[in-house]
Amino acid sequence: MSIWSISFAYRLGLAFHAMNNEGAEGSNLMQPRRIDVGGITYDGISGEIIRHHILRNYVNICRDRNIPMLPMSEGLHPDRGPIGIRAAAKALGHQELTSDALFPSVRKAIELCAVLDIGGYLAAWKDQADGGQQKEYVAEKAYIDAHCAKCKDANPVKRDSCFDVAWLISEAPQDLTITQHSAFRDTFELNSRYAQTMRSNVYAGVIRVDLHRVGMDDYWYLQVNAERLAIDPEEQRKRQLALVSAVVDFIAAPKGAKEAAWAPHVFLIEGVTLLTSTRTAPFVSPIRVNLEDADRPVRPDAEYAEKMTRLAEARGDTKDAWAWTFEDAKQLMAIPGFVEAKLVRGEK
Repeated sequence: MSIWSISFAYRLGLAFHAMNNEGAEGSNLMQPRRIDVGGITYDGISGEIIRHHILRNYVNICRDRNIPMLPMSEGLHPDRGPIGIRAAAKALGHQELTSDALFPSVRKAIELCAVLDIGGYLAAWKDQADGGQQKEYVAEKAYIDAHCAKCKDANPVKRDSCFDVAWLISEAPQDLTITQHSAFRDTFELNSRYAQTMRSNVYAGVIRVDLHRVGMDDYWYLQVNAERLAIDPEEQRKRQLALVSAVVDFIAAPKGAKEAAWAPHVFLIEGVTLLTSTRTAPFVSPIRVNLEDADRPVRPDAEYAEKMTRLAEARGDTKDAWAWTFEDAKQLMAIPGFVEAKLVRGEK
């Protein structure tokens, strides 16, 4: 099995944005997430926000390319994992999700739904109470009763996501920039205002996608004569390329928690992509952390792109890694085509 993997190290310049504002902390000031490094405060955009929008991009691409998804997954329902497994069990004719039926149903769910395949989930069916009596998780009971006959002798199953996303962190310390907006006018014609933090900075981030895991059955070894790949190889390639495109689309057009009202002004897009065929793709962070520097513990690494490019240099006649740099959105949008040439057509 080829271990295809791809990593992105990138820098985004975002101005006047509120991509990760959450909570008021007892006031009317909407607070963003913060990252303290040493004694200095930096601006942070959580990986979960980025991950959510990559999944949204992936859903749209799957819809456009006729890649199969289950309805709850297409809507990014938080319980799409256990619901999808039950749907797969019914498709296989199982009314009781016993241990014998569980793992074939998990495999079938991968076939039926590209979102469950790449996004991961945890489906905790049963827990062992004291005395050896089985007790259903309370949160699952309503779904069990509504969607499937009562589970018997089943075990928790999980699927790790096929991609990892790191926080974005500002390269320079971030002071709060506060603007005020009129929320509504009351009957006494007095403005009621709320304060909204708006930030501008250059942010550094990394994303890694393990393409070889797409379509793979994590529990193949517990089934008789089951292959590791649960879908057709052509379908696997379609999902792999869709996921690469979903990541590229996020970097080219980042979105956040308040996207409807606070579209960011993007003034910088740059980075490097590394594709490998024999190992998990390494990366070099665009930032360097030096806790001995009390005034500026986080600084940009001006050589990160060059360092990643050197990782793709051939060793003798062996070529198993390729790197592409990008300095704007146009160059970034060309990368899925380069990946397709290596992954599908096998170009050198």
